[in-house]
Amino acid sequence: MNTAPSHVSSLKLDALAMDALSPQERSATQAHLDTCLTCRTRADELASLRRHFTAYVLPRADRLPTRVSPWGHRWRWWAPALALSSAVLLLLALVAIPSVEEPELALKGGAVLQLFAHRGERTWKVEEGEALAAGDQVRFVVEGLGLPYVLVVSVDGAGQVSTYFPFGGTESGLLPSRGLPLEIPGSVVLDSAPGPERLFALFSRKPLSIESVAPALREISAGGADVIRDRTRLPVPAGAQASFLFEKTQP
Repeated sequence: MNTAPSHVSSLKLDALAMDALSPQERSATQAHLDTCLTCRTRADELASLRRHFTAYVLPRADRLPTRVSPWGHRWRWWAPALALSSAVLLLLALVAIPSVEEPELALKGGAVLQLFAHRGERTWKVEEGEALAAGDQVRFVVEGLGLPYVLVVSVDGAGQVSTYFPFGGTESGLLPSRGLPLEIPGSVVLDSAPGPERLFALFSRKPLSIESVAPALREISAGGADVIRDRTRLPVPAGAQASFLFEKTQP
């Protein structure tokens, strides 16, 4: 029995525009676009959104203040956009575009926290445990099983605790849409703190306060690098959790 070929997800179309696919995936995706009007139309819609972002949203970024985490002096800041290049403009956080196939980053039965990194001319999907360098720009893609709020926090090898989304806030932020992996607006520039860094995305139906999460994070911080690498969940009242570990090296 013949079956209709699967369409390309919106996430993969955006990754293609970011040049974040492997050579094999890029070739296969481009070949599909050459023969599929539906996917070409959606790819054109994404390109139009990137042009709109560049023309109307990005110019406002220069007027936003730079902020430092209230949990300690860190050489990190929250950038509303990385560059004019379409390679760094994931727009799933701005407009939720339905996908006709299950998003590739979604883990069945679990929440998702995925990292994309940018260094020089390169943008790529970060693998669990991969080494990143000081100065790398990192963005987060999340999916919380339909839960409307997310809090993204981290503990690093220097014992620092940071809150990445909402940056500088006191409680969870509202996701712009639900049901698809989507990019959290903004990026983090990594500092030179050595060793591992563990991130947690905490999803909930109601906002979680920083005060309710901080003790568990500080406990991990006090345990050192081994505990940071091993601990994948926090004992907090989140409806769903996702965690991600990366190492930091000198560039």
